[in-house]
Amino acid sequence: MRSALRRALRGTLSGVSALAFLAFGGALYARAAPPAVLAGLAAVAVGTLLAAGGRSAVRELLGRGPAAGDEDATVGAKQDTDWWLARVEPALDDSWNRWSEVVLTVGLAAVGVGSFVLVATHTGEEPPLGLLVTGTLGINGALLTLAFVFD
Repeated sequence: MRSALRRALRGTLSGVSALAFLAFGGALYARAAPPAVLAGLAAVAVGTLLAAGGRSAVRELLGRGPAAGDEDATVGAKQDTDWWLARVEPALDDSWNRWSEVVLTVGLAAVGVGSFVLVATHTGEEPPLGLLVTGTLGINGALLTLAFVFD
């Protein structure tokens, strides 16, 4: 019972971390979020990564590879990449489970529906194109990840 609860908590934290890193990367790319929002997203992303994967996951995200003494050190060196967002998946790999998939699916659906609600309640003349794109990507991403929840 205790291990099942721990596995569920680690999976939930991994899913939240993945969503936070996606939101952080999207906000950086769009250059539309204020610095306080970026700092908050970064804190949530790194904090949940640390809670789910430990210090070795943070080291892998920073590009320093697996911790010393890891038997997979050669595998980590081969998968080195310069793009920090591509290192999130290997960093979360050990703690990723079915709970992570559920959190990712629900989170993407919430982003998609929320974006469409904001478009529907927009008072201006033309709806913001960015919200339409975000809504479409969120709903489609949720539908794609839904298949992995029931795998």
